[in-house]
Formats: sequence, structure tokens, C-alpha cells
Amino acid sequence: MDNLALHPKFKEVSDECVLFPDHAEQLLQVYLDLILAKEFENVSVIQAPVLGRCLIECTHPDTRVKYLILPAFVAEPWTVAKIECTFTALDRETDPRLNASAVSRITLGVITGDSTITYMNLTRGVPPEKPDSALTVPVIP
Repeated sequence: MDNLALHPKFKEVSDECVLFPDHAEQLLQVYLDLILAKEFENVSVIQAPVLGRCLIECTHPDTRVKYLILPAFVAEPWTVAKIECTFTALDRETDPRLNASAVSRITLGVITGDSTITYMNLTRGVPPEKPDSALTVPVIP
């Protein structure tokens, strides 16, 4: 954690890193990617003690879509059972931003060995079907 503390932005997530030291590196890395590289807005860290780690809530600067991002390493095994346990744990959190009605989708921020971060959306249950806009042909007057 000493190396993490050298980064000037560490102080913004230091409380959460101390509270959840096993996930501090992932938290800081995804946090930095969102605020510095992707320039997301309204970035805040949410402590999830039942889950045993933090999530990052943020807003995409162009689309205004809100995301709830769970930082993770690529070596961390993610099975269907673990994903279901994650949603179940979020249901039991006291923070209202994490209750069942608020969380039907989370985004995994998966960090690889070379520090690349891949974002994957996970939806609770089967997502509603969307019409295929690619098959819609506009009418030309």
C-alpha cells in the first residue's frame, strides 16, 4: 500500500483502501482510469462492507449514463455463482445506491497484468429485449 500512497490522487480513495486493503490496488487503478483517462463525471467511491470491497459510481461525460463499477483483477475467478452472490451481497448493503431496486446492472472493471482495463456489463437476470435498430430502414421521403 505504500507504493499506492505515492500517487497524488491516492488521498481521494485512501479511506477505502485502508478499509479494504485486499482490493486497494484495483480500486485506485480503476478510479484513476475513470477520472484521468476517461474523464467520467460525478465519480464517487461507495463502500460495500457486506461485499467486502468498494464500487465506483460515475457518469459517462457524453451519454450521461450512470455506471456502478466493481474493480477486479483478471486473475479473480468470476463464475455465474459468484456474480449471483455479488448481486445478493449488494442487496444487503445499507447504502441506498446499492439496494436491489438501484442495482440491476454492474460493470466489472477488469485489470490485466499489463494494466489494461476492460469494462464488462453484468445484468441481474435476463435483460429486456431491445429492438434491432440495424434492421430498421429509414423511410426516404
